[in-house]
This record gives sequence, structure tokens and C-alpha cells, in this order.
Amino acid sequence: MKVMNSELLSSCSEMVDCFNEIAMNSDCRVVVLSGAGKFFTAGIDLTDVASDVLSPEGDDTARISWNIRKKLFKFQEAFSVIERCPKPVVVAIHGACIGAGVDLISACDIRMCTQDAWFQVKEVDIGLAADVGTLQRLPKVIGSRSLVNELALTARKMFADEAKSSGLVR
Repeated sequence: MKVMNSELLSSCSEMVDCFNEIAMNSDCRVVVLSGAGKFFTAGIDLTDVASDVLSPEGDDTARISWNIRKKLFKFQEAFSVIERCPKPVVVAIHGACIGAGVDLISACDIRMCTQDAWFQVKEVDIGLAADVGTLQRLPKVIGSRSLVNELALTARKMFADEAKSSGLVR
């Protein structure tokens, strides 16, 4: 299976370091994020996270849950550092923006997309809550908790026209 611009746990620390450096760099005036290839992002690479969940101390439910919690905090911090960035953060979205991709763009200041872009809060399909930023930030971005609830509870796709009319993108 080919992974399409998925977000890896290993890149979270890099993103935090990068945005902290950008914040201090007076030569940087704006940040532009974009994806390469067919999709903007396919979200978190679950195989990457799953392979790192079992701890050397044991594989009981409590330890697995604790490890998952620690990993989610790393993703949350990687997106929160974008939101806290003192420089404007612009994101250019094309194709699919799935799961944690919606978390990421919700932390940006300006969101723009191509006509072929679509957005999907996919976590519910695998029994997870969209708790890396979508549920916290998206209602503020689009101004409708009802629409956010619908997207998060049904995993339906939101296409570019609806994303624009809802205020998610320009």
C-alpha cells in the first residue's frame, strides 16, 4: 500500500523545532505549507503509530493506552506550534486533506484550496475522536459546531465549494 503524504510521528518533533526557529527568525515573514504529489495529506500514518505503541514494559491495555496518549500529545503539539506561530501561516491544499490534515489546516491562519480539494474528518471510521485539533479549532474556523459535529460523526467528504462557503478556505 502506498502512503500518500501521511504524517509521521517522527516528523512531529521536527515540525515543533522548525516552527520555533521560524518564530525567532526575523528574516522569515510568512510560512507557506503545501503538499507534494496527488494529495495534500492522507492524515496520520496509523501503521507508523501502531508499530510504536507497544512498550518494552508490557503490552497490557493500560500501557498501550498510555503510549497512545503520549503519541497523541506529540501530534497535538506539532499542530499547536503552528497556531502559536507569530508569523502568518498560509496553507495551500490540493486533492485530499484527510484526518490529521484537517487538524493541521485548522491551526493555520489562511487556508486556500484548489477546486479538486476535498476534506474528510475520517477518525470516526476507525473508532477514534478527532482530538489532535479538529474538534477544538474547526468550530472557531467555520463558526458552526453543528457542521463540525456532522463532519466528525459521519466522516463525509466536504468538497471545495462547500469548504469555501462554510469559511474553511478562501
